[in-house]
Amino acid sequence: MEELPVSRAVWCGKHWIYLDEVGSTNDYLKKGDFPDGTVVIAGRQTAGKGRRGKSWSGAPTGQALYLSVLFHSMKPDDMGLLPLLCGLAAARTLGDAARIKWPNDVLLHQKKVCGILCESRIQGSQVSAVCGIGINLNQPAAFFVENDLPHATSLLSVTGEERPVLTEAGMLLDELEPILDQYRREGFAPFLPAYQALCATLGRQVQVIRAQQTVTAQAVSIAPDGSLVCSKDGETFVIRAGEASVRGLYGYL
Repeated sequence: MEELPVSRAVWCGKHWIYLDEVGSTNDYLKKGDFPDGTVVIAGRQTAGKGRRGKSWSGAPTGQALYLSVLFHSMKPDDMGLLPLLCGLAAARTLGDAARIKWPNDVLLHQKKVCGILCESRIQGSQVSAVCGIGINLNQPAAFFVENDLPHATSLLSVTGEERPVLTEAGMLLDELEPILDQYRREGFAPFLPAYQALCATLGRQVQVIRAQQTVTAQAVSIAPDGSLVCSKDGETFVIRAGEASVRGLYGYL
């Protein structure tokens, strides 16, 4: 199989599939029998999904990267940490200005440029993870105005630079593979300082929205298991990814 442009990855993306259009790259990988590290890239995604069941339609072909990667032999604890690791890889791909909104949205200039959704897949006794990563690359600023997306942006809108989709995919996998290799050997601890340094949520007043209840608290730190540690009235509590929505007190961040 042809190698992805630019990528130096050995196993992550060794097997890759390009689809002109698909409902969801995550769903495509969840339904098939593919080897570890298989990557699916779509030119256009028509039924994409976000965290907490949110749905959205994608940008025109060539304006965004829609990529999902399959990881075999995962443990239940991995599912809470993989979104953070993918977020770290995406932030490094997008450059020094990129920051992370806990747990896994990547920001440029305090606007969302990348979203991530990790889902489990069980086939027999094998537990796998499918991690979908969407990056806004080449949409003009007008795209976000026309689609009422005031908290989103693209690499083009911020830097004026267009980046080919497959080039971005190769760059992303070059960051993701060594992170996953080290994580499988050593766990999340080696990545915690780097993640905290890039996490724009920390030190801010946030709204924790859970069911019908909203609590305002201070985001303090990231726990060893990837949870967000918050403080309110001198007491700390922990929010795990997927349990609640965390938003800035005065906007998206």
